[in-house]
Amino acid sequence: MSESRSESRSESRPARGVRRRRRARSAPLARLRSPRAQAAAALGVVAVFGVSGTWAHWTDSVVVSGTTLTSGTIDLKIDNLDAVTTTTLSMSAMVPGNTSAQVVTLKNAGTAPLDYTVAGGLGGTDAAAFSSAGAAKLRLVVGGTRSGSGNAATCTGGTVLLASTSLTSTTSTTLVGTRQGPIASAGTVSMCVELTFDANAPQSLAGTTATVTLTFTGTTDIS
Repeated sequence: MSESRSESRSESRPARGVRRRRRARSAPLARLRSPRAQAAAALGVVAVFGVSGTWAHWTDSVVVSGTTLTSGTIDLKIDNLDAVTTTTLSMSAMVPGNTSAQVVTLKNAGTAPLDYTVAGGLGGTDAAAFSSAGAAKLRLVVGGTRSGSGNAATCTGGTVLLASTSLTSTTSTTLVGTRQGPIASAGTVSMCVELTFDANAPQSLAGTTATVTLTFTGTTDIS
């Protein structure tokens, strides 16, 4: 009986050893299943792929230089002046139907092309009276010439830019609002200016006086 007991005890010991070895082998697997182990393993994979994805690149460059930017200028002049005072258009002792005319030259003294517009009106003591009666009229003719003299001078030929238009008592009134041109650098345009004391001017304007102001404005907007 004692021998059978010892044999049974010796046979039970390996079973215990087996269980211990199984537990020992299962411990690393348990650790790998933990979140920290899995994260570390993932980082290791990323690190491996990161290193293997590094490549060398060759490059070549071309430099473009030598470009210079210089702004242009516009300088509109009339009869080569920046401000013109003229008595040629003046009329004294005028009566209804009288006219005066003068040819002026617009010039672009700048380096860039320009377009131009025209504004103007009446000033002086009796500007309002002339304006309300529509008694002072202006006509502009591109390329026109002056014919006659004194209170009978008129513009002839050329192309009418502004048909006979009554001037108002506001000197900034737009007369030619559509841009004209362009006038190239050093280019010129001949313009005949004609004033008329309307044939139907009322008797109330007898002995009155008004002045005329015209403004030609140049612009780089030539679109």
